[in-house]
Amino acid sequence: MSDLLFRGRGADVGGRAPAWLVRSAGAVLGLAIMQLAAVLGVWTAVGVSSFTARLVLMSAGALLATSSRGAWLWLISGLLSTALMLVSYTPLVAPLVVPFVRRDAVTPTSPPADAVVVLSGGVTSEGRVTGAALERLISGFQQARRLGIRVVALSVVGDDADPSVESSERDQRELAQLMAPDLELRFVKNVHSTRDEALAFAAMARTHGWRRVVVVTSPLHSRRACAAVEHAGLPVRCTPAASREYALSRLDRPENRRLAFADVVYESAATLLYALRGWTP
Repeated sequence: MSDLLFRGRGADVGGRAPAWLVRSAGAVLGLAIMQLAAVLGVWTAVGVSSFTARLVLMSAGALLATSSRGAWLWLISGLLSTALMLVSYTPLVAPLVVPFVRRDAVTPTSPPADAVVVLSGGVTSEGRVTGAALERLISGFQQARRLGIRVVALSVVGDDADPSVESSERDQRELAQLMAPDLELRFVKNVHSTRDEALAFAAMARTHGWRRVVVVTSPLHSRRACAAVEHAGLPVRCTPAASREYALSRLDRPENRRLAFADVVYESAATLLYALRGWTP
């Protein structure tokens, strides 16, 4: 058996290293494992904050370093490093993305839609939509204009869900006034997940007599989101938003591949969860 420095094997490497130094090295390896897993999207997928993961893995690394399982830290960091290299520098990611993207074809015989439904995303503490939420909003307005649909339904983030975060409704209204002042807005509030949004939009559709809606959301979120809305009883036409964080159609750069892979990891976990809970077909 051996610890982090392989003491107890062969030449007894590091046999004289003090315990505090070995534990410190273990904590550093634990931090490296945390960072590698974060880049691969693991913590977002399992819903663990970076701070919690950092604290737990550094503590675990320090405790394991002097034990007979200390060498596992090297093994885990090596496996994660290898996975990151494969993701970043091989074509591995491109085929993994395909099953999560849903884009429904539009033909002359396609039934018309009564509204465009835009799913929400992250906001700042001031209630400003960011990242994926902004991508979805812009694409939603574009789709409404292109299809000649006057009604756009949006979900509000912040609201009563988290008192520290201002409601996104004001920012959404301001952006709509800037980009599409002729459109009629509808809002659903107090939603905390894609499941909540699906139920809320389905209820809104029943209230207004909508028979079909165009659902706009992020590309890799599209299959799960549209399935959740359909499962709530509302027929949809699924339209992925334009990806502005990375070039989804050109996964030829390491950063693009890493970001796409992180989304794949998250959606894999979320899709499994929704299926197990019966929230999607």
